[in-house]
Amino acid sequence: MSRASIILVAGLLAVAACENKQPADKPEEDTTSKHATTTGATQVVATTTPAAPAAPVIADSDLSTPADFEESAEKAISKATYKAELAALEADIAKD
Repeated sequence: MSRASIILVAGLLAVAACENKQPADKPEEDTTSKHATTTGATQVVATTTPAAPAAPVIADSDLSTPADFEESAEKAISKATYKAELAALEADIAKD
């Protein structure tokens, strides 16, 4: 439980630290008026905001499910080899 609490607090601190904050003592400057030329004509500055990238589309057939591995597991694991397979899985889990 304490590990989950530590991870949660670290995540919240990371999010809080990554916020893009403008310093309060430094006002935002208008760069268009600073570099504008005075030709007597009115200059219109077009500002565009970039569109957000679209989320990738993933077909249901591209997702792996436990049923996808069931047939190969039935062929690879038998009554004679299940103890060795179980030991290998437990060793893999213990590494993490």
